Amino acid sequence: MEKKKILIVDDDAAFLDSAESILETKNFQIIKALSAESAYEALSADKPDLILLDVNLPDINGFEVLKTVKASKDFSNIPIILITGDMTVHVDKAFAEGADDCVFKPLDIDKLVLYMNRLLK
Repeated sequence: MEKKKILIVDDDAAFLDSAESILETKNFQIIKALSAESAYEALSADKPDLILLDVNLPDINGFEVLKTVKASKDFSNIPIILITGDMTVHVDKAFAEGADDCVFKPLDIDKLVLYMNRLLK
């Protein structure tokens, strides 16, 4: 079975590494980006099947990245799950901006994989 490509965008390198090692055991191929800028590069270079996107990024807010990706004719159909440790983030806003799901840190990996597989069908 072909591995689905997952782009994980988060400014925390340790989080990226641990998410990568866990998700690779769940049969996903991981592409990592530490900023919105590197996420856009990865998106163009290696179109992912799904994006895990942190809300708080160092260069551009995750909501802006979400809007940009969803407005793009080439990438608008890629499911995006917003990830945040900020409990004040309004989930309604995430869905209004086009997010397919929203999860809070610390992540429940089993639940996240369930959401990912549902969106990848």
